[in-house]
Amino acid sequence: MKILCMPVGPLQANCYLVSDDEGYAGAVDPGGEPERITQILEREGLTLEAIFVTHGHFDHIDGVAGLVEATGARVYGSAAVAEALGGAGECEVTGCPIPAVDAAMITVVGDGAVVLMGELTSFVIATPGHTPGDLTFEIGGHLFCGDLLFPGSVGRTDFPGGDFAQLLASVARLASRYPRSTPVHPGHMQSTTLGEELAHNPFLGGLQVDG
Repeated sequence: MKILCMPVGPLQANCYLVSDDEGYAGAVDPGGEPERITQILEREGLTLEAIFVTHGHFDHIDGVAGLVEATGARVYGSAAVAEALGGAGECEVTGCPIPAVDAAMITVVGDGAVVLMGELTSFVIATPGHTPGDLTFEIGGHLFCGDLLFPGSVGRTDFPGGDFAQLLASVARLASRYPRSTPVHPGHMQSTTLGEELAHNPFLGGLQVDG
């Protein structure tokens, strides 16, 4: 499995391209610059089969429509993401308009769903807290968690629908299911591991983890 990370859009959110040995790929959170993402896919010889969206804030979905148009890849996200991509409104946090995606290209997924992508499998985990519809995608033992968890920090919960206690419960759920060595790829900043954050992240102090 190969992972490419590129910061995109005005907030430089992390978009990840995850591919198997045959060149079939998924994009996680294409938050902008779909033309650039498409160019990288072509440069790397990758065929995009899936677009995974962790949550519906504009900096994580602004490039989805352009990428769907360029590649024909199907979009996977929560019901809240599907609504945000419907083109009927604006990002609830910033008021920025979201380019619409044809509803026929969106598959709503929830906790426990499984998405096949070439030789890779994406397992869907509901991890609300930053927003109510947050999802984490586990691909090849790597966690792509959007704005749930960052190196030394966590996602903001002062936006509409945010809930800090729920966010902590989501982190605890991941920590109870995956080894401490599990790589965590956040929506901003550099990658980390569950163990590093459980040991040193000041926002996780006193977190109760089962298992």
